Amino acid sequence: MPRPHHRTRTILAALAAPLIALGAAACQPAQQKITPPPLAKATCTTTSTRSITVNTALVQDLRDLLADAKAAGLKLCGGGYRDPAAQIAVRKANCGTTYYDIYEKPASECTPPTARPGTSMHEKGLAVDFESCDTRTTACYTWLAKHASTYGLKNLPSEPWHWSTTGG
Repeated sequence: MPRPHHRTRTILAALAAPLIALGAAACQPAQQKITPPPLAKATCTTTSTRSITVNTALVQDLRDLLADAKAAGLKLCGGGYRDPAAQIAVRKANCGTTYYDIYEKPASECTPPTARPGTSMHEKGLAVDFESCDTRTTACYTWLAKHASTYGLKNLPSEPWHWSTTGG
């Protein structure tokens, strides 16, 4: 069989490119308009210029927790609400960049474990990752383990820094 002429290969490649792009787009989850939960901010105790954004259902408990932790000598801050794009970015960083890595891989196979987009308590604004709780031996973790349930927060056992309304 004769080899295609260079110009023919160029034309075929140009015709195939939109089909390849269409096929790749078909592998992505359907984009739907996601309404964020009602959000509010709790001022961090590490500095007055930073805050943690969470669901309004959690914000007063978090404000109280931060104030009480500060009274106990702890300065806390961290990350709360994540929009879907931010959750995808975290999955890419912790799990990999393929479609499988982002949308299908079990959270337990990521380092650290990371919820699939659409299932994270951060996307609901009901979780906080505290910056100073990277191990169970920190003052942050010790204090939260003793007091967080008073404010409606439970720890995710695999992550000493992750506290949410469900422990998930």
